[in-house]
Amino acid sequence: MSTPRKRKNPKWQQSPEASKLTPLQVSQLRRRLFEHVDDQVDEAHSVVMGRKQWSPTQARVFSTMLNKVMPDLTASFTQHEHTISDAPEKLSRAQLEAIASTMGDIIEGEATEEEDK
Repeated sequence: MSTPRKRKNPKWQQSPEASKLTPLQVSQLRRRLFEHVDDQVDEAHSVVMGRKQWSPTQARVFSTMLNKVMPDLTASFTQHEHTISDAPEKLSRAQLEAIASTMGDIIEGEATEEEDK
C-alpha cells in the first residue's frame, strides 16, 4: 500500500515574509479593483435613482470595493481645530477673524432631481 503524497503548502502559508505584497503589487490590485468599481458606477447610480434594485449584499460588496479604491474622503481630509473655549466672548479678535474668514468656503446649493434618460 502506498502512502498518500503530501501536498506542498501554498506560498502564502509558508511564511509571513512570503505573503507580503510589494508596493507595485498593491498598486496593481488597487487598479484592478478600481476598474471593477468603475464598471459598476453607472449601475450604482441607477440604484440610487430608483431605476434598479440591488440586494443588500450587492450594495455592501460595492461599498466595500469602493472604499478600497477611494477611501472615505471625510476621514482623509478632515481638519480639526481645537480651541480652549467654545464661548465667543473668550476668543481673541484674531481667532474670531480666522473663524469668519472660513465662512466664504461654505457652498450653498439646492437639491435637484435628475430626469430619467
